[in-house]
Amino acid sequence: MVGVLFLLNVLSMLDRLILTMLVGPIKSELLIGDFQMSLVLGPAFAVFYALFGVPIGWAVDRFARRWIIFFGVTLWALATTASGFARSYEALLFFRICVGVGEAALAPAAVSLIADAFPKERVTTALSVFQSAAKIGAAIAMAAGGVAIVFAAGLLAEHGALFAGVTQPWHLVMAMVGAPGIVLALLVFTFKEPPRRQSGAGKARVTTGELFTFVGRRWPLWLGMFIAFNAISIAGFALSAWMPSYFDRQFGWTPVQYGPGLSLTNILSAISLIANGWLIDLLYRRGIRDVHLRFYRWLIVGFSPAFLLLFYVSNPVLVLILYALVQFVTVPFFVYVAAVIVMVAPNATRGQLAALYFASFTVIGQGVGPTLVGAITDYVYDDELKLGASLAIVVIAGMGIALLALQWALPHLGRAISDADPAAETGSTTASA
Repeated sequence: MVGVLFLLNVLSMLDRLILTMLVGPIKSELLIGDFQMSLVLGPAFAVFYALFGVPIGWAVDRFARRWIIFFGVTLWALATTASGFARSYEALLFFRICVGVGEAALAPAAVSLIADAFPKERVTTALSVFQSAAKIGAAIAMAAGGVAIVFAAGLLAEHGALFAGVTQPWHLVMAMVGAPGIVLALLVFTFKEPPRRQSGAGKARVTTGELFTFVGRRWPLWLGMFIAFNAISIAGFALSAWMPSYFDRQFGWTPVQYGPGLSLTNILSAISLIANGWLIDLLYRRGIRDVHLRFYRWLIVGFSPAFLLLFYVSNPVLVLILYALVQFVTVPFFVYVAAVIVMVAPNATRGQLAALYFASFTVIGQGVGPTLVGAITDYVYDDELKLGASLAIVVIAGMGIALLALQWALPHLGRAISDADPAAETGSTTASA
């Protein structure tokens, strides 16, 4: 099961990120600027991911999760393929909206399935494996993206007559990336759906009012997590969207040059994510009840020099090294939120809670992050070569806000876990610092 979810998550990130390597040719053909392009990279996807994510989360708590994933994957694969045939800015925006709607199905359903298939002391590792797929997908996008562009250009040059209406390589690249998902969506039917497990006295279903009552009882925890991880998601999505363009503008690197380096940073972050998940499960078994937030605070403090130096060094190789370190922090926030939801929330609320958080990450993180960087570059600096300065402002501010919010939420996590599972509190301790 986790293997199939992993593969589909790889595919979702590949579909999502390949566009960041095509910014230049898309801008040239459609005659748009950084701000307009940022709307395609951010809000066109993010707003509708969020709008549909919440009702999809409601459905996840009630209906067959495999079918929800199947329909979502099929929709986003068709939309990505169709993006390759967009001939106007408006058409590209519409297809990105459809990609957002389709991808909104995967994360809440996957979290719900994994929570029912694994015990709490192993769930963070399982979630880490699932989420590491996002970075593998990003690695494939960075490594194969440049090659795909060159391949598509050669294919059009030699056999252009076979591709009626396709005039630019980026059209063909989008179609090649999207089409496999139409077939791979069927893989969800290769595993059985695990039975839903109830936590404590949890009901099989809850109303929206009961959901918000549950959240209100621990509002400092949920609000602190909301602020912290949305601040991190703003920084992470801004970096994912604009780092290829940064290497292009700052160092003159082409996709073939920066692609392998960015791919390697993503693979390293995926490995670190799985290792961190295993370590957190180990510390949780040893009685550190609030380890999920405490460990993330350690990550931010420990890797803060990389954030501060990333856009102030002049060597592109050193930038890649620092970016790899930064991703150790910006990548795993999904896992920590999902793990806390599994630890604290009744089964009947997990899909909805996960959808609410992931919707916020998409609207605020993916919607605001890339757009904010584009707006600062265009309207504050009015200089494309100041992209690094814009990124530095967004990333450093986001990490500072996240650290403060995690410190506020931390004391409430251990108590919430004890309330959700009092028997597990026997013999356990909460770390003091």
